[in-house]
Amino acid sequence: MKKKQLIDKLSEETGMSKTRTEEMLSNTKNALTDTLSDGKGVSIPDLGTFSTKTNEVRKIYNPHHEAYMMVPPKRIVEFSPSSGLKEKLKFVGRDNE
Repeated sequence: MKKKQLIDKLSEETGMSKTRTEEMLSNTKNALTDTLSDGKGVSIPDLGTFSTKTNEVRKIYNPHHEAYMMVPPKRIVEFSPSSGLKEKLKFVGRDNE
């Protein structure tokens, strides 16, 4: 689903204008981004939990230069789906016989 399709669907379901819906979606994205960049987690009931994890410095081999190099640490986002979401996704693509 593309952003425009999401805005159309949310606008239809909430009865808000598409402009207001896009504004709300943008504010939600900014709040998530700000919270995660501060190293805090975000939990959304019935969807899941977003959290951050910091990868440590690691040493890798670069075959092009035939030398080892250090990869700096970086923060990554992890998502853990709620049990309700896991249950909904469990049977996707299977016949319910």
